[in-house]
Amino acid sequence: MDRSGGHNMPCSPRRRRLGAALGATLFVSFLALPALADETSDREYRIKAAFVYNFLKFVEGGRFVVPEVKKKDSDANDAIVIGVLGTPPSRIAFEEFKAKKVGARPLQVRWFKGLGQLTGEDGNVPSVHPDLDAIRRCHVLFFCPSEKSFLTPLLSSLRDSDILTVGDVPGFLEAGGVINLFIEDKKVRFEVNLAAAARARLTIRSSLLRMAARTVDHDPVETRDDQEKSGGSSHP
Repeated sequence: MDRSGGHNMPCSPRRRRLGAALGATLFVSFLALPALADETSDREYRIKAAFVYNFLKFVEGGRFVVPEVKKKDSDANDAIVIGVLGTPPSRIAFEEFKAKKVGARPLQVRWFKGLGQLTGEDGNVPSVHPDLDAIRRCHVLFFCPSEKSFLTPLLSSLRDSDILTVGDVPGFLEAGGVINLFIEDKKVRFEVNLAAAARARLTIRSSLLRMAARTVDHDPVETRDDQEKSGGSSHP
């Protein structure tokens, strides 16, 4: 189901303040975009990185639950790990995460080669990413445009992971990603797949959803799983 426009969800004063803060941040980002055509991609990706950073403040559940300090090997200030998958048009924008925090939790950035960079001597792309275990330990996984041809195998391999997947790739929601960034009228916008978020056990606050250009409520990853279980058919 594709949903556009406003969301009639109750919003507390605290969430309204958070929404206003995010809106102000994004508004500043919108103003910065008209000059993009005359500058390097660093500026565009600094803005997109700012969106990703702000998303972290509006997502709950999954890996975003603060660890209980009483648990062994657990720390309430454990870092939030942001994985970057593929070849980023600008690396510096993501490196700047290292100086930021969400609450008391610092951010760490991990870089992963895209599937296209892992082509074997036989010319074949691996069906499973060799760093999948490390990728699964990320809180957020950002898909670079270089991964456009590999969305289906990559997202399917993460179907049981509570990771916030964020893409900069056309068709990202339709492949099962949670949030996708795109340019519209020289502005950075975002769209959300609610069903994919639910599969990842994530809750996205309504104050963020109201700012989305589009929301959809269909998870193709679960559809593919159901078809595989039924022998490749959509019918039992």
